[in-house]
Parts: sequence; C-alpha cells; structure tokens
Amino acid sequence: MVQSVKRTMEILLYIAQNGNMVRLQDVADHLQVEKSTAHNLIKSLLELGYVVQDELTPRYQLTDKMYMLIPPKASIHLLKQYYRPILQQITALTQETSYLSIQMGTYIRHEFKCDPERRVRISLELGKEFVLLNSAIGNVFMAYSEHLRDSIMRSLNEEESKQLAEKLDKVVQNGYAEDYERLEKELNCIAVPVFENKRIVAVIGVSGPAFRFKEEEMMKAVAIVKQFV
Repeated sequence: MVQSVKRTMEILLYIAQNGNMVRLQDVADHLQVEKSTAHNLIKSLLELGYVVQDELTPRYQLTDKMYMLIPPKASIHLLKQYYRPILQQITALTQETSYLSIQMGTYIRHEFKCDPERRVRISLELGKEFVLLNSAIGNVFMAYSEHLRDSIMRSLNEEESKQLAEKLDKVVQNGYAEDYERLEKELNCIAVPVFENKRIVAVIGVSGPAFRFKEEEMMKAVAIVKQFV
C-alpha cells in the first residue's frame, strides 16, 4: 500500500470522526508522524478542495466536496422502478418514445424506454454502451459534471472545446439539451436531467422522427418532462 495514500485517507477519516475541526498537531499525533509531514498532506487536500482552514482558528475541516465521493442512493433498479410509470405518462402526452439513460464514465446506456402506439417510431437499443459525445443525453451529463467535461475536452482542439463549452453552458442555463439530427439522421431528441440531492443521476430523453418531432413539439416535450423531474 502506498503510504502517502493511506495517510491521506486516514486524515480525512480522522477529521470526519473528530468534530470536523481539528488542529494540525492533532493530525500529526494521530498519524504518528512529524508535523511537517502532516502539513504537506493537508496542503494537498487544501489545494484539491477537500479540506479548508477555519477563518478564526488554525484548525482544519472537510468541505462539501467530500459529499461528491458518496454515490447516489438511487440504484439503477430503483430508478427504473420509479420512472417506468412516469415514462409511460410522458410518452402518452408527447406521442413519442421516452427513455431513461444513465452515465457509465464516458459512456451512456439506455435502461428503459416507452414507445408510442404509432406506425413510425424510433429504434433505440437498450443495454448497450454508447459514447456520450455528440448527443443530447451526453451533453446533459457533461454539463453537470466538471470532471467529465474536462476529461472529454482534453481530446478536442481549441475551437471544438470552445463550441462544446458554449453548448454545455446553454444546457445548464435552459435545464435541457436538444439534438437536431446530429446523432442520427432524421432523428430529433431532447434530454432533461434527473437529480438526487442536487446531483445528476440519470437523464430522461424524448426522441422522434424529424419530420414530426420539430422544434415546437420538442419544446412541448421539455415542458412535459420537467413536470415529472
């Protein structure tokens, strides 16, 4: 085991379990190391934003960023169970295919869909992993994840990064993403984030053939989905 990693995790655990307001000497004593060693480890946590120094005393406490390390309580099974009847309502109101998608690193997967009773409908494959770049679903996940956004942008050139950043800022501002035949020809879609404790856990999408699922219908679908999330 890497000693510095072990000690860093012990610092976080110690602060959390001891009043979340500890002195540097407390940390050094707990780790049984020199004060300078404890200071260097805490300095790294400060720079990463996981620890902050109290404004009034020379003590350290954990920041809200620590909560980002805790996975959402909603499992895929519970999400599907809860949103199944909701997707049925969305499809009934929009008369287009609605679906629930989750993030898997830099990939997305469609977990459940509800098709309308119409002759012409879209084809959506469940259970398969898709690269999230260049899709409305992917844009929503990127818009609400700084780490994912940075990871994707490293593979883009300067102009592409600028265009993507503008698009993702628009997603956050509007609360949805849209796609006009970009991912697949003759297919339009909208995507709305699903949050749990202010963290994105899934995306609800509505897609339809471009000849009938036009801008006006898409905006109506956004309003309908937002009623349920």
